[in-house]
Amino acid sequence: MKIPWSLYLSWKQLFPTGRGISFFSVLGILGVALGVNVMIVVIAFMKGFQDKFRQDIIASQGHARAIVSFGGTDHWSSDLAKLEQLDYVDAATPYLNGHLLLEHLGSRAVPFSIGIEPSLGDSVIPVSNFLAEGASKIFSDKAGETTPSPTIDDLEDEVVFLSRQVAEKLGARPAAAVLSFRGNGDGETTGNGKVEIIRLDPFVESGTWKILFIGENAFRISDPSGEEWDEEFEISDEAEDFGEGVPVFQPVSGSVSFASGDTFFFEVFAASTLEVYSPAMLEKAKSDELLPPRQVKVGGIFEVPWQGFHMDAMFGTMRFMQEMNDQQGVAHGYFLKFRPDVASNDDALAEACRDAGVKLGEDWSVIPWFVENAWFFDLLKFEEYLMVLIMVPIGLVAAFAIAIALMTSVIRKTREIGLLVAMGAGRGSVASVFCLQGFVIGLLGALAGGGMALLFIHNRDFLMSFIVRNIAGEDGGQGVAQFYDFYSLNVPFPWQSSESLSTFLVFGAFAVAFSTLAGLLPAWKAARLNPSEALRSE
Repeated sequence: MKIPWSLYLSWKQLFPTGRGISFFSVLGILGVALGVNVMIVVIAFMKGFQDKFRQDIIASQGHARAIVSFGGTDHWSSDLAKLEQLDYVDAATPYLNGHLLLEHLGSRAVPFSIGIEPSLGDSVIPVSNFLAEGASKIFSDKAGETTPSPTIDDLEDEVVFLSRQVAEKLGARPAAAVLSFRGNGDGETTGNGKVEIIRLDPFVESGTWKILFIGENAFRISDPSGEEWDEEFEISDEAEDFGEGVPVFQPVSGSVSFASGDTFFFEVFAASTLEVYSPAMLEKAKSDELLPPRQVKVGGIFEVPWQGFHMDAMFGTMRFMQEMNDQQGVAHGYFLKFRPDVASNDDALAEACRDAGVKLGEDWSVIPWFVENAWFFDLLKFEEYLMVLIMVPIGLVAAFAIAIALMTSVIRKTREIGLLVAMGAGRGSVASVFCLQGFVIGLLGALAGGGMALLFIHNRDFLMSFIVRNIAGEDGGQGVAQFYDFYSLNVPFPWQSSESLSTFLVFGAFAVAFSTLAGLLPAWKAARLNPSEALRSE
């Protein structure tokens, strides 16, 4: 198949035979490639952040929230039953919120307090996951290896969970344990087995607990008072929970068995005790009905992935919040989780929320997550469009550079252009020689820029950690990660997401189009040259 002579000539001017690639071609292609790479990476990361925030919001507060207009309902059990009967609702959990004043050793905080029903578990709000995430940031490395993460099952009427920010303000902490000694009475080290604490009660007292093996498979426990329990425990037995104030120990055998006399000492530190005041107490104080503050234990520290879910926050039981606010039997609303096929489609979710509101009654409104947080995603969209406006001039700069270089080429090749016209070449064909050079540069630059963007996306964890660590430092990087968590960012490749593919195609087409347009002015000038004057040109 014959290629058009104008395309062949364009190619040979960009890549002369025997000379490799011209310096102009290298700069042109590299300029376009860098522009395409920057535009794709910035927009792909912005969309990745939007997806990450979407997942974090849903994980923090469910797919929707049902709110009663008059401030609360004392029929929340029957309303919960109505919601659970809806086929598109997977789970629902009631809540009651408000602000409480916490005091610990002279330090005070007023967190946004949320009362939930522990018996319903983590069906909507994965509190246990939040606790596991927060525990690693509040304990030292040594305590973190020994102290089990609390779960929602530890939440009682006299126990609360604090966000990391509130815990740091108050200087409060949950119960913790450290393995202080492991060895044998004869001075020999134990085998490679270990003793784990699988549950640390919030009401445990500070002290030293001793685990003494009296054989390969049997052990005894001594409490902080030094009193040895008469009962012997077998390693093969299931760990037994002896109730409030007693850690649950579980030996784990290794390849080398335990020996008689093997001893483990655990230093246990009691949880902080907080004094809690509520607005209802202040109202009663005005009537000379002075109530003492409520004392609660810190059961755990949590970290919520969505920072809009109140950084200063506290979880308690529904009954605790009802008593503190003098609203016995009242709920303010429900957090809802919908069926995956409904939750994955915004229109279907909005329709399901409207239907759920009708089923609950005219005093209720069910608000989907994207409506409640619309302000935030509008802001992200604005940032995305702003980034596009900032990035587009980068591509235009490359286009102007191509236009200048091609214009210079027209001036340098005036005689050759005149010769082509004199030999019978049409003015349109002559013009296409320079227009096609812009097209080839744009096409190769777009392909190279797309390849660079793929490499950046593939190595994003390493590159972003390098950038954040060297700009913000280790401590600053932790603060950045609260809002922009680069390390858990999902940036799909073009073959994994149609949205990602469209980003690559749109900016690739943009680069090709503007590079081609950059050749129009030089092409127009070349087509207007008078052949007789061009042949006389020096």
